[in-house]
Amino acid sequence: MPVFSLAELFEKVVAENWNGEISLSDSEQKLTKQAVELSRQQFSKINLGHGERLVVKTDSPLLAVSTMLVAWFKGVVVVPVKGGMSDSDVSIIAKDCNAKAIFQDEKITLLESHIELTSKFKYKSDPRVSGSDLALIIYTSGSTGIPKGIMLTHSSVVSSLHSISQYLRIDSNEHILGLSPLSFDYGLYQVLFSLYRDCQVTIYEGQFNPLKVVKFICKNKITLLPIVPAMASSIIKVVKIARNDMNSLVKLTNTGGHLSEAVIRSWKESFPQLSIFPMYGLTECKRALYLEPELLEKKMGSVGLPIPGIEAKLFQENKIGAQIIYREVEFGEVGELYVRGSGLMQQYCNVEAKGGARLIPGKYRDDNWLATGDLFIQDEEGFFFFKGRSKELIKQSGFCLYPKDIEDEVEKNSNINLVAVISGADKNGDEIAVLAIQLHQDNPDVRDDVLSWIKHKIDRDYLPREVYFFEEFELTVNSKIDKKHLARRLEEVRYA
Repeated sequence: MPVFSLAELFEKVVAENWNGEISLSDSEQKLTKQAVELSRQQFSKINLGHGERLVVKTDSPLLAVSTMLVAWFKGVVVVPVKGGMSDSDVSIIAKDCNAKAIFQDEKITLLESHIELTSKFKYKSDPRVSGSDLALIIYTSGSTGIPKGIMLTHSSVVSSLHSISQYLRIDSNEHILGLSPLSFDYGLYQVLFSLYRDCQVTIYEGQFNPLKVVKFICKNKITLLPIVPAMASSIIKVVKIARNDMNSLVKLTNTGGHLSEAVIRSWKESFPQLSIFPMYGLTECKRALYLEPELLEKKMGSVGLPIPGIEAKLFQENKIGAQIIYREVEFGEVGELYVRGSGLMQQYCNVEAKGGARLIPGKYRDDNWLATGDLFIQDEEGFFFFKGRSKELIKQSGFCLYPKDIEDEVEKNSNINLVAVISGADKNGDEIAVLAIQLHQDNPDVRDDVLSWIKHKIDRDYLPREVYFFEEFELTVNSKIDKKHLARRLEEVRYA
Protein backbone atom coordinates (compact mmCIF):
# COMPACT_ATOMS: atom_id res chain seq x y z
CA MET A 1 0.00 0.00 0.00
CA PRO A 2 1.32 3.48 -0.80
CA VAL A 3 2.40 5.68 2.12
CA PHE A 4 1.55 9.38 2.07
CA SER A 5 2.71 10.43 5.55
CA LEU A 6 4.79 9.09 8.43
CA ALA A 7 1.56 8.78 10.43
CA GLU A 8 0.76 5.73 8.32
CA LEU A 9 3.92 3.99 9.55
CA PHE A 10 2.44 4.17 13.06
CA GLU A 11 -0.77 2.65 11.72
CA LYS A 12 1.18 -0.20 10.08
CA VAL A 13 2.75 -1.14 13.41
CA VAL A 14 -0.36 -0.96 15.61
CA ALA A 15 -2.51 -2.73 12.99
CA GLU A 16 0.16 -5.46 12.85
CA ASN A 17 0.60 -4.94 9.10
CA TRP A 18 4.32 -4.32 9.50
CA ASN A 19 6.48 -7.35 8.66
CA GLY A 20 9.86 -5.78 9.32
CA GLU A 21 12.04 -5.77 12.43
CA ILE A 22 13.96 -3.10 14.35
CA SER A 23 16.28 -4.48 17.03
CA LEU A 24 19.37 -3.61 19.07
CA SER A 25 22.79 -5.17 18.47
CA ASP A 26 23.67 -5.98 22.09
CA SER A 27 20.32 -7.27 23.32
CA GLU A 28 17.26 -9.14 22.17
CA GLN A 29 15.04 -6.07 22.43
CA LYS A 30 12.85 -5.25 19.43
CA LEU A 31 10.31 -2.61 18.49
CA THR A 32 6.84 -3.97 19.30
CA LYS A 33 3.24 -2.90 18.97
CA GLN A 34 2.99 -2.93 22.78
CA ALA A 35 5.88 -0.46 23.12
CA VAL A 36 4.25 1.91 20.62
CA GLU A 37 0.93 1.67 22.49
CA LEU A 38 2.69 2.56 25.76
CA SER A 39 4.14 5.65 24.08
CA ARG A 40 0.64 6.57 22.92
CA GLN A 41 -0.58 6.40 26.53
CA GLN A 42 2.16 8.84 27.53
CA PHE A 43 1.03 11.29 24.87
CA SER A 44 -2.54 11.12 26.17
CA LYS A 45 -1.40 12.61 29.48
CA ILE A 46 -0.08 15.84 28.00
CA ASN A 47 -1.55 18.57 25.81
CA LEU A 48 0.64 18.29 22.74
CA GLY A 49 -1.09 18.76 19.42
CA HIS A 50 -0.88 19.14 15.67
CA GLY A 51 2.09 21.20 14.44
CA GLU A 52 3.71 21.58 17.87
CA ARG A 53 7.33 20.55 18.27
CA LEU A 54 8.70 17.79 20.50
CA VAL A 55 12.43 17.41 21.23
CA VAL A 56 13.29 13.70 21.51
CA LYS A 57 16.39 13.08 23.62
CA THR A 58 17.11 9.54 24.75
CA ASP A 59 19.89 6.96 24.68
CA SER A 60 17.27 4.27 24.04
CA PRO A 61 16.80 3.99 20.25
CA LEU A 62 13.69 1.79 20.44
CA LEU A 63 12.01 4.18 22.86
CA ALA A 64 12.90 7.05 20.54
CA VAL A 65 11.35 5.25 17.55
CA SER A 66 8.09 4.43 19.33
CA THR A 67 7.85 8.04 20.59
CA MET A 68 8.44 9.42 17.09
CA LEU A 69 5.81 7.15 15.56
CA VAL A 70 3.14 8.34 17.99
CA ALA A 71 4.19 11.97 17.51
CA TRP A 72 3.80 11.70 13.73
CA PHE A 73 0.43 10.01 14.13
CA LYS A 74 -0.75 12.99 16.20
CA GLY A 75 0.74 15.52 13.75
CA VAL A 76 3.45 16.55 16.23
CA VAL A 77 6.79 17.66 14.75
CA VAL A 78 9.77 15.55 15.88
CA VAL A 79 13.11 17.20 16.74
CA PRO A 80 15.62 14.38 17.42
CA VAL A 81 18.80 15.20 19.34
CA LYS A 82 21.67 13.02 20.55
CA GLY A 83 21.11 11.39 23.92
CA GLY A 84 24.41 12.69 25.31
CA MET A 85 23.84 16.30 24.24
CA SER A 86 24.32 18.84 27.05
CA ASP A 87 21.28 20.55 28.58
CA SER A 88 22.54 23.95 27.40
CA ASP A 89 22.81 22.78 23.78
CA VAL A 90 19.38 21.15 23.96
CA SER A 91 17.97 24.40 25.34
CA ILE A 92 19.42 26.33 22.37
CA ILE A 93 17.76 23.94 19.93
CA ALA A 94 14.45 23.95 21.81
CA LYS A 95 14.31 27.75 21.71
CA ASP A 96 15.38 27.89 18.07
CA CYS A 97 12.50 25.63 16.95
CA ASN A 98 10.09 26.83 19.68
CA ALA A 99 9.59 23.31 21.03
CA LYS A 100 6.63 22.87 23.36
CA ALA A 101 7.94 19.77 25.11
CA ILE A 102 10.88 17.42 25.47
CA PHE A 103 10.94 13.65 25.77
CA GLN A 104 13.76 12.53 28.07
CA ASP A 105 14.16 10.26 31.10
CA GLU A 106 11.25 8.24 29.64
CA LYS A 107 8.72 11.03 30.08
CA ILE A 108 7.39 14.08 28.24
CA THR A 109 7.90 17.43 29.96
CA LEU A 110 6.52 20.82 28.90
CA LEU A 111 9.14 23.53 28.31
CA GLU A 112 8.97 26.98 29.90
CA SER A 113 10.75 28.49 26.90
CA HIS A 114 7.83 27.63 24.58
CA ILE A 115 5.95 30.62 23.13
CA GLU A 116 2.30 29.96 22.34
CA LEU A 117 1.46 31.11 18.82
CA THR A 118 -2.00 32.04 17.63
CA SER A 119 -3.54 30.38 14.59
CA LYS A 120 -6.02 31.78 12.07
CA PHE A 121 -7.83 28.45 12.03
CA LYS A 122 -9.72 27.23 15.10
CA TYR A 123 -10.45 23.50 15.05
CA LYS A 124 -13.35 21.68 16.72
CA SER A 125 -11.94 18.31 15.69
CA ASP A 126 -8.38 17.09 15.34
CA PRO A 127 -6.87 17.92 11.93
CA ARG A 128 -5.79 15.03 9.73
CA VAL A 129 -2.07 14.59 9.12
CA SER A 130 -1.27 15.45 5.50
CA GLY A 131 1.85 15.29 3.37
CA SER A 132 2.31 19.06 3.55
CA ASP A 133 2.50 19.02 7.37
CA LEU A 134 5.89 19.49 9.01
CA ALA A 135 7.25 16.13 10.21
CA LEU A 136 10.89 16.61 11.15
CA ILE A 137 13.32 19.29 12.20
CA ILE A 138 16.82 17.85 11.87
CA TYR A 139 19.70 19.87 13.26
CA THR A 140 22.95 19.77 11.34
CA SER A 141 26.17 18.78 13.05
CA GLY A 142 27.50 22.30 12.61
CA SER A 143 30.56 21.25 10.58
CA THR A 144 30.20 24.41 8.45
CA GLY A 145 28.81 26.78 11.06
CA ILE A 146 26.26 27.02 13.90
CA PRO A 147 23.83 24.03 13.86
CA LYS A 148 20.73 24.84 11.84
CA GLY A 149 17.24 23.36 12.06
CA ILE A 150 16.19 21.87 8.72
CA MET A 151 12.41 21.67 8.29
CA LEU A 152 11.09 18.63 6.39
CA THR A 153 7.47 17.79 5.61
CA HIS A 154 5.92 14.32 5.64
CA SER A 155 5.90 14.38 1.83
CA SER A 156 9.58 15.28 1.55
CA VAL A 157 10.58 12.45 3.91
CA VAL A 158 8.32 9.88 2.19
CA SER A 159 9.53 11.01 -1.23
CA SER A 160 13.15 10.47 -0.16
CA LEU A 161 12.30 7.07 1.34
CA HIS A 162 10.67 5.98 -1.90
CA SER A 163 13.48 7.23 -4.14
CA ILE A 164 16.41 5.90 -2.08
CA SER A 165 14.88 2.51 -1.31
CA GLN A 166 14.12 2.14 -5.01
CA TYR A 167 17.63 2.72 -6.32
CA LEU A 168 19.22 0.78 -3.44
CA ARG A 169 16.83 -2.07 -4.29
CA ILE A 170 15.77 -2.49 -0.66
CA ASP A 171 13.17 -5.20 -0.12
CA SER A 172 11.89 -7.35 2.75
CA ASN A 173 15.01 -9.58 2.61
CA GLU A 174 17.37 -6.72 3.46
CA HIS A 175 19.20 -6.68 6.80
CA ILE A 176 20.68 -3.22 7.50
CA LEU A 177 23.16 -2.36 10.24
CA GLY A 178 22.50 1.17 11.54
CA LEU A 179 25.80 2.64 12.76
CA SER A 180 24.75 6.30 12.95
CA PRO A 181 22.66 7.86 15.74
CA LEU A 182 18.96 8.58 15.14
CA SER A 183 19.65 12.30 15.63
CA PHE A 184 21.58 12.11 12.34
CA ASP A 185 19.26 11.76 9.34
CA TYR A 186 21.44 8.95 7.94
CA GLY A 187 20.75 6.87 11.06
CA LEU A 188 17.07 7.78 11.26
CA TYR A 189 16.38 6.88 7.62
CA GLN A 190 17.73 3.34 8.14
CA VAL A 191 14.97 2.80 10.73
CA LEU A 192 12.40 4.37 8.42
CA PHE A 193 13.45 1.97 5.64
CA SER A 194 12.44 -0.91 7.89
CA LEU A 195 9.02 0.61 8.57
CA TYR A 196 8.56 1.57 4.93
CA ARG A 197 9.95 -1.53 3.17
CA ASP A 198 9.34 -4.19 5.87
CA CYS A 199 13.01 -5.10 6.12
CA GLN A 200 15.23 -5.84 9.11
CA VAL A 201 17.35 -3.13 10.77
CA THR A 202 19.71 -3.67 13.67
CA ILE A 203 20.80 -0.54 15.53
CA TYR A 204 24.42 -0.67 16.66
CA GLU A 205 24.88 0.13 20.34
CA GLY A 206 27.84 1.73 22.06
CA GLN A 207 30.95 3.42 20.71
CA PHE A 208 31.99 2.52 17.19
CA ASN A 209 34.47 -0.34 17.22
CA PRO A 210 35.54 -1.67 13.81
CA LEU A 211 36.39 -5.17 15.03
CA LYS A 212 33.07 -5.46 16.86
CA VAL A 213 31.24 -4.24 13.74
CA VAL A 214 32.99 -6.81 11.53
CA LYS A 215 32.16 -9.65 13.92
CA PHE A 216 28.53 -8.53 14.09
CA ILE A 217 28.21 -8.39 10.29
CA CYS A 218 29.55 -11.94 10.01
CA LYS A 219 27.43 -13.39 12.81
CA ASN A 220 24.15 -11.70 11.85
CA LYS A 221 24.40 -11.89 8.05
CA ILE A 222 24.15 -8.14 7.47
CA THR A 223 23.43 -7.39 3.79
CA LEU A 224 23.59 -3.56 3.67
CA LEU A 225 26.12 -1.39 5.49
CA PRO A 226 25.59 2.42 5.54
CA ILE A 227 28.84 4.12 6.59
CA VAL A 228 30.82 7.35 6.53
CA PRO A 229 34.36 7.48 5.04
CA ALA A 230 36.19 7.34 8.38
CA MET A 231 34.30 4.14 9.25
CA ALA A 232 34.97 2.64 5.81
CA SER A 233 38.73 3.07 6.24
CA SER A 234 38.88 1.59 9.74
CA ILE A 235 36.59 -1.37 8.98
CA ILE A 236 38.43 -2.50 5.84
CA LYS A 237 41.73 -2.26 7.72
CA VAL A 238 40.41 -4.67 10.37
CA VAL A 239 39.05 -7.01 7.70
CA LYS A 240 42.44 -7.23 5.97
CA ILE A 241 44.18 -8.07 9.24
CA ALA A 242 41.59 -10.50 10.66
CA ARG A 243 40.52 -11.91 7.26
CA ASN A 244 36.92 -12.12 8.40
CA ASP A 245 34.27 -13.68 6.19
CA MET A 246 31.62 -11.04 5.39
CA ASN A 247 30.16 -12.68 2.29
CA SER A 248 26.60 -11.87 3.41
CA LEU A 249 27.37 -8.19 2.80
CA VAL A 250 26.22 -7.25 -0.70
CA LYS A 251 25.68 -3.47 -0.50
CA LEU A 252 27.65 -0.55 0.92
CA THR A 253 26.47 3.07 0.94
CA ASN A 254 28.11 6.23 2.23
CA THR A 255 27.42 9.75 3.40
CA GLY A 256 29.30 12.44 5.32
CA GLY A 257 31.95 12.84 2.63
CA HIS A 258 33.15 10.91 -0.36
CA LEU A 259 34.80 7.52 -0.47
CA SER A 260 38.27 7.80 -1.95
CA GLU A 261 39.28 5.62 -4.88
CA ALA A 262 41.82 3.88 -2.63
CA VAL A 263 39.16 2.91 -0.08
CA ILE A 264 36.72 1.76 -2.77
CA ARG A 265 39.35 -0.42 -4.44
CA SER A 266 40.36 -1.86 -1.09
CA TRP A 267 36.77 -2.92 -0.36
CA LYS A 268 36.28 -4.35 -3.83
CA GLU A 269 39.54 -6.28 -3.57
CA SER A 270 38.35 -7.95 -0.37
CA PHE A 271 34.71 -8.34 -1.45
CA PRO A 272 34.31 -8.61 -5.23
CA GLN A 273 30.59 -9.36 -4.78
CA LEU A 274 29.97 -6.03 -3.03
CA SER A 275 27.84 -3.37 -4.71
CA ILE A 276 29.20 0.01 -3.63
CA PHE A 277 26.91 3.03 -4.05
CA PRO A 278 28.92 6.30 -3.96
CA MET A 279 26.39 8.99 -3.06
CA TYR A 280 26.13 12.69 -2.39
CA GLY A 281 23.57 14.45 -0.26
CA LEU A 282 23.02 16.96 2.47
CA THR A 283 20.39 17.10 5.18
CA GLU A 284 18.62 19.95 3.39
CA CYS A 285 17.58 17.53 0.60
CA LYS A 286 18.53 14.16 2.11
CA ARG A 287 20.05 12.61 -1.03
CA ALA A 288 20.71 14.19 -4.43
CA LEU A 289 23.14 12.07 -6.47
CA TYR A 290 24.15 8.42 -6.66
CA LEU A 291 26.28 6.19 -8.87
CA GLU A 292 25.06 2.77 -9.96
CA PRO A 293 27.55 0.10 -8.74
CA GLU A 294 27.81 -1.31 -12.26
CA LEU A 295 29.38 1.99 -13.37
CA LEU A 296 31.92 2.16 -10.55
CA GLU A 297 34.97 1.31 -12.62
CA LYS A 298 33.93 3.35 -15.66
CA LYS A 299 33.08 6.44 -13.57
CA MET A 300 35.50 6.09 -10.67
CA GLY A 301 35.46 9.28 -8.58
CA SER A 302 31.95 10.27 -9.66
CA VAL A 303 28.89 10.47 -7.41
CA GLY A 304 26.73 9.73 -10.41
CA LEU A 305 23.44 11.19 -11.56
CA PRO A 306 20.39 12.69 -9.81
CA ILE A 307 18.32 10.27 -7.75
CA PRO A 308 14.74 9.57 -8.93
CA GLY A 309 12.54 12.61 -8.28
CA ILE A 310 15.39 15.14 -8.12
CA GLU A 311 16.80 17.47 -10.78
CA ALA A 312 20.38 18.68 -10.41
CA LYS A 313 22.30 21.32 -12.36
CA LEU A 314 25.52 23.31 -12.02
CA PHE A 315 25.17 27.09 -12.03
CA GLN A 316 27.39 30.14 -11.65
CA GLU A 317 26.01 33.42 -10.33
CA ASN A 318 26.26 36.42 -12.63
CA LYS A 319 25.31 39.87 -11.36
CA ILE A 320 23.83 42.14 -14.01
CA GLY A 321 23.10 45.47 -12.41
CA ALA A 322 20.95 44.76 -9.35
CA GLN A 323 19.77 41.42 -10.75
CA ILE A 324 21.41 38.02 -10.21
CA ILE A 325 21.25 35.59 -13.14
CA TYR A 326 22.12 31.92 -12.69
CA ARG A 327 23.97 30.54 -15.73
CA GLU A 328 24.31 26.79 -16.22
CA VAL A 329 27.97 25.94 -16.78
CA GLU A 330 29.49 23.95 -19.64
CA PHE A 331 30.62 20.34 -19.29
CA GLY A 332 33.98 20.24 -17.50
CA GLU A 333 33.47 23.70 -15.99
CA VAL A 334 33.25 24.06 -12.20
CA GLY A 335 29.88 25.22 -10.89
CA GLU A 336 27.82 25.15 -7.72
CA LEU A 337 25.33 22.30 -7.44
CA TYR A 338 21.66 23.33 -7.40
CA VAL A 339 18.86 20.79 -6.86
CA ARG A 340 15.07 20.88 -6.90
CA GLY A 341 12.40 18.29 -6.17
CA SER A 342 9.94 16.99 -3.61
CA GLY A 343 12.64 15.95 -1.11
CA LEU A 344 13.85 19.48 -0.41
CA MET A 345 13.51 21.19 2.97
CA GLN A 346 10.93 23.93 3.47
CA GLN A 347 13.41 26.31 5.09
CA TYR A 348 15.63 26.66 8.14
CA CYS A 349 13.90 27.12 11.49
CA ASN A 350 15.73 30.39 11.84
CA VAL A 351 15.19 32.03 8.45
CA GLU A 352 18.25 34.22 9.11
CA ALA A 353 20.48 31.14 9.47
CA LYS A 354 23.44 31.25 7.13
CA GLY A 355 25.13 28.06 6.07
CA GLY A 356 26.53 26.29 3.08
CA ALA A 357 23.08 25.76 1.53
CA ARG A 358 20.38 28.31 0.72
CA LEU A 359 16.99 28.33 -0.98
CA ILE A 360 16.63 30.34 -4.18
CA PRO A 361 12.95 31.12 -4.87
CA GLY A 362 11.78 31.11 -8.47
CA LYS A 363 8.59 32.10 -10.26
CA TYR A 364 6.60 29.30 -8.62
CA ARG A 365 7.19 26.23 -6.46
CA ASP A 366 8.48 24.21 -9.42
CA ASP A 367 11.19 26.84 -9.96
CA ASN A 368 12.56 26.85 -6.41
CA TRP A 369 16.15 25.60 -6.15
CA LEU A 370 18.42 24.61 -3.28
CA ALA A 371 21.93 25.99 -3.74
CA THR A 372 24.05 23.39 -1.94
CA GLY A 373 27.25 25.39 -1.52
CA ASP A 374 29.20 22.50 -3.05
CA LEU A 375 31.27 22.63 -6.22
CA PHE A 376 31.14 20.01 -8.97
CA ILE A 377 31.97 19.40 -12.59
CA GLN A 378 30.02 17.23 -15.05
CA ASP A 379 31.46 15.09 -17.79
CA GLU A 380 29.88 14.96 -21.25
CA GLU A 381 27.58 12.13 -20.16
CA GLY A 382 26.22 14.25 -17.32
CA PHE A 383 27.94 12.45 -14.43
CA PHE A 384 28.84 14.64 -11.44
CA PHE A 385 32.29 14.85 -9.83
CA PHE A 386 32.67 16.58 -6.45
CA LYS A 387 35.32 19.32 -6.23
CA GLY A 388 34.74 20.69 -2.72
CA ARG A 389 32.70 23.20 -0.76
CA SER A 390 32.57 26.70 -2.20
CA LYS A 391 33.57 28.09 1.20
CA GLU A 392 36.54 25.70 1.32
CA LEU A 393 37.99 26.82 -2.03
CA ILE A 394 41.58 27.90 -1.38
CA LYS A 395 43.34 30.50 -3.53
CA GLN A 396 47.05 29.91 -3.13
CA SER A 397 49.47 32.07 -5.14
CA GLY A 398 46.81 32.73 -7.76
CA PHE A 399 45.82 29.07 -8.15
CA CYS A 400 42.40 27.66 -7.14
CA LEU A 401 42.92 24.62 -4.93
CA TYR A 402 40.01 22.27 -4.31
CA PRO A 403 40.62 20.41 -1.02
CA LYS A 404 38.76 17.31 -2.23
CA ASP A 405 41.11 16.90 -5.23
CA ILE A 406 44.19 17.07 -3.00
CA GLU A 407 42.67 14.79 -0.34
CA ASP A 408 41.75 12.18 -2.97
CA GLU A 409 45.28 12.17 -4.36
CA VAL A 410 46.99 11.97 -0.97
CA GLU A 411 44.67 9.17 0.19
CA LYS A 412 46.08 6.92 -2.53
CA ASN A 413 49.16 6.39 -0.35
CA SER A 414 48.63 3.11 1.52
CA ASN A 415 50.33 4.47 4.66
CA ILE A 416 47.64 7.12 5.13
CA ASN A 417 44.45 6.54 7.12
CA LEU A 418 42.77 9.97 7.15
CA VAL A 419 43.59 13.28 5.51
CA ALA A 420 42.17 16.81 5.47
CA VAL A 421 43.08 20.03 3.69
CA ILE A 422 42.08 23.37 5.20
CA SER A 423 42.81 27.03 4.57
CA GLY A 424 45.56 28.82 6.45
CA ALA A 425 47.70 31.95 6.06
CA ASP A 426 51.44 32.39 5.68
CA LYS A 427 53.55 34.96 7.58
CA ASN A 428 52.53 37.65 5.05
CA GLY A 429 48.84 36.93 5.57
CA ASP A 430 48.38 35.30 2.15
CA GLU A 431 46.06 32.29 1.91
CA ILE A 432 47.70 28.87 1.70
CA ALA A 433 46.59 25.23 1.83
CA VAL A 434 47.49 23.27 4.95
CA LEU A 435 47.54 19.46 4.83
CA ALA A 436 46.83 17.34 7.93
CA ILE A 437 47.54 13.59 7.87
CA GLN A 438 46.83 10.61 10.13
CA LEU A 439 48.96 7.55 9.36
CA HIS A 440 48.11 3.90 9.95
CA GLN A 441 51.47 3.46 11.70
CA ASP A 442 53.19 6.69 12.69
CA ASN A 443 56.99 6.83 12.79
CA PRO A 444 59.67 9.23 11.39
CA ASP A 445 60.65 6.97 8.47
CA VAL A 446 57.05 6.61 7.27
CA ARG A 447 56.54 10.36 7.58
CA ASP A 448 59.59 11.04 5.42
CA ASP A 449 58.46 8.52 2.80
CA VAL A 450 54.96 10.05 2.70
CA LEU A 451 56.28 13.62 2.36
CA SER A 452 58.58 12.59 -0.48
CA TRP A 453 55.74 10.72 -2.20
CA ILE A 454 53.39 13.73 -1.94
CA LYS A 455 55.96 16.07 -3.50
CA HIS A 456 56.24 13.76 -6.50
CA LYS A 457 52.47 13.14 -6.84
CA ILE A 458 51.12 16.71 -6.63
CA ASP A 459 52.04 19.50 -9.01
CA ARG A 460 54.15 22.16 -7.28
CA ASP A 461 51.57 24.90 -7.92
CA TYR A 462 48.89 22.87 -6.13
CA LEU A 463 51.06 21.47 -3.36
CA PRO A 464 49.95 22.51 0.18
CA ARG A 465 52.51 24.86 1.65
CA GLU A 466 52.47 23.15 5.07
CA VAL A 467 51.99 19.51 6.13
CA TYR A 468 51.33 18.28 9.69
CA PHE A 469 50.91 14.78 11.14
CA PHE A 470 48.45 13.92 13.90
CA GLU A 471 48.03 10.66 15.79
CA GLU A 472 44.25 11.15 15.95
CA PHE A 473 41.62 13.30 14.25
CA GLU A 474 38.66 14.61 16.18
CA LEU A 475 35.41 13.42 14.56
CA THR A 476 31.95 14.96 14.74
CA VAL A 477 29.02 13.01 16.23
CA ASN A 478 28.34 11.89 12.65
CA SER A 479 31.89 10.49 12.28
CA LYS A 480 33.10 13.15 9.86
CA ILE A 481 36.48 14.84 10.32
CA ASP A 482 35.77 17.89 12.48
CA LYS A 483 37.51 20.55 10.38
CA LYS A 484 36.67 23.36 12.80
CA HIS A 485 38.42 21.51 15.62
CA LEU A 486 41.29 20.59 13.29
CA ALA A 487 41.73 24.25 12.30
CA ARG A 488 42.09 25.21 15.98
CA ARG A 489 44.65 22.44 16.56
CA LEU A 490 46.63 23.52 13.52
CA GLU A 491 46.67 27.11 14.75
CA GLU A 492 48.11 25.89 18.07
CA VAL A 493 50.76 23.79 16.31
CA ARG A 494 51.69 26.42 13.71
CA TYR A 495 52.11 29.26 16.21
CA ALA A 496 53.44 27.28 19.19
